[in-house]
Amino acid sequence: MSQPETGYRFSMDPFILAAHIQPAGIEKIVDIGCGCAIMPLILALRWPGLNIIGVEIQKELSGFARQNIIDNRLESTIRIIHEDINNIRVSDINGPAGIIISNPPYIKKDSGRLNPDSQKAIARHEITLDIDMLFYCSNRLLQTRGRLYVIFPADRLPDLVLTMERYKYTPDFIRFVHIKKNSAAKRVILCAMKNSAVKNSDKPCVIHPPFYIYASENRFSHEYVSMFRS
Repeated sequence: MSQPETGYRFSMDPFILAAHIQPAGIEKIVDIGCGCAIMPLILALRWPGLNIIGVEIQKELSGFARQNIIDNRLESTIRIIHEDINNIRVSDINGPAGIIISNPPYIKKDSGRLNPDSQKAIARHEITLDIDMLFYCSNRLLQTRGRLYVIFPADRLPDLVLTMERYKYTPDFIRFVHIKKNSAAKRVILCAMKNSAVKNSDKPCVIHPPFYIYASENRFSHEYVSMFRS
């Protein structure tokens, strides 16, 4: 798995999100902001037969993504598009997707210190992609009742919920990610379904048990370790 020696390097977030994606019965997945294609690679190896498309706006990262796909002999399964997601149409992905996944930029554009490294800045700050744009583009590219999976800072859950309601998505499940027990949640995983309010009006949103990275001070949790097994 190759990524830039300097500039943006992926964290554990894509591993955690990928572990929660269940594409059974789904043929096509689109990763918005795929970076070096870590999530497409994980999903392709775990779920053979998928058609996965990664969209990445940054040229260098899309180049790493393509090379990683070649190195893992997954050219027939994964395709990378170097483009702004705003410019992608359903025809570009050969029909609507069943699932869209994203580990999007998580720092509001006008808050926090903007990283001087442009690659890191674009990956972390809402410069070229924000939550509203993610739902807007997903709404265009997803099939009816298709699912959107996102991992995001836990303290920005209200932003996710408000945007989800604006675009008439229904929450399927929510799960909070903690570093360890008795610590505040650092991330939240949200799975939302497009245009499902009428048919699933009585279906409750499932709040899954917390996901812990550490089980004790120096020991990773069993669930965290299991993410790295095939």
